[in-house]
Amino acid sequence: MKKPIIGIVGRYDVDEESYSVICCFESVRRSIIKKGGLPILILPNQDVDYNNSNPKDLNRLTEEEKEELKQIIDLCNGIIIPGTYKLFEYDRFIYEHALEKNISILGICGGMQLMALSSFKNENISLEKNDTNINHFQKGVDYVHSVSIVKDTLLHKILGKDEIKVNSRHNYHVDKFNNLIVNAYSEDGLIEAVELKNKKFVLGIQWHPENMLDYDMYANKIIEAFINSCLD
Repeated sequence: MKKPIIGIVGRYDVDEESYSVICCFESVRRSIIKKGGLPILILPNQDVDYNNSNPKDLNRLTEEEKEELKQIIDLCNGIIIPGTYKLFEYDRFIYEHALEKNISILGICGGMQLMALSSFKNENISLEKNDTNINHFQKGVDYVHSVSIVKDTLLHKILGKDEIKVNSRHNYHVDKFNNLIVNAYSEDGLIEAVELKNKKFVLGIQWHPENMLDYDMYANKIIEAFINSCLD
């Protein structure tokens, strides 16, 4: 059976010799392979140093650059938008073009936050700093808090569960959406997952299932459902 091509949106970083790089998280790449997909890296195509650039200071994407990105996106059966500390215009363009083409989308952590910001076309919406009794940024912890799943949603259909436990690595959150449906809340009331109706598969989650595959059945179900949607 032909495997689906899954595009991973590249993320900026710095290597051991302080050179700027665009890369992907190994956990994301390997989660795709484990569940039967073929990962490819989607690189930004503007000639700028993303590691040392402020998103607000960059020139807007030209029509030629947009067409180039479309060529890459159209190769993919699915798109994963992983977490990041800075969101650029190319992130938003990739998401919106994938929506237009009805390509399956999985937004993780910052990827989910991008989905929220993109749902407000002409409004300046910002992220909110976490300020609850739960520390939502804990590295290397298997389970940080519980998440309640809203019934009659895509996420509830995937998991078949009203509540699960998740990991957590975010200092900010979003508190409102436009056309997206909230399908999960943390026990302290933060929005933990969203989805979009009338599309093949559009799901955003605040936690990191790609890091939980070795010990959590529900994390496996999420990645499997995403990859399976890319086969349709």
